[in-house]
Amino acid sequence: MMGGLKTIRENLVGAWHVMLGQPEGLNRIDTSLEGFWRSFAAVVLLVPFAVLALFSEVPLAVAAGEPLVSLTGGTFVLLAMTLLADWFAFPLVFAVIAPPFGLSSSYVPFIVTRNWASVILGAGMGLVHALHLVGAIPTGLAPYVLLAVIAVALRFSYVVVRLTLAVSMGMALPIVILDFLISVTVWSVFDRLL
Repeated sequence: MMGGLKTIRENLVGAWHVMLGQPEGLNRIDTSLEGFWRSFAAVVLLVPFAVLALFSEVPLAVAAGEPLVSLTGGTFVLLAMTLLADWFAFPLVFAVIAPPFGLSSSYVPFIVTRNWASVILGAGMGLVHALHLVGAIPTGLAPYVLLAVIAVALRFSYVVVRLTLAVSMGMALPIVILDFLISVTVWSVFDRLL
């Protein structure tokens, strides 16, 4: 168990350093084939943040005049399926588009770093939702704070793309936008199904 926690910590610290623009952070991330597959298991760490977001979005929806969503077992199953779809969608799409752009050799380090960085970014969003739930962020202000956090997350995602794929700004921006649009699409389907 301690080895597993140490591995998680090392990968998160490495991802954080990369997000801050420090290439040496890549040395702390396990980019082996085993580390690649292990990074997908990090989705489990996002579950509490996704649940917080779901609870936080209920008063936001009510304030926006949307119908009240009942939080049933089916809602949580749908949340889990959506989280998994979001988690795997971009890596699958990028596996297809990486070879034509000559990015196959950087695919594994990029996806591993992206997965661990996503946990950190999810924690940031989770913190905003938690502060909203306890009343520290008013419902009227919460959407703006979430927008600011999304902007910061996009910036961090851009840095991860630039460092791990070693691409120009002109190549990095479309990759970040594609990742964001895939995620927005997946969660839009979730919202429609609620």
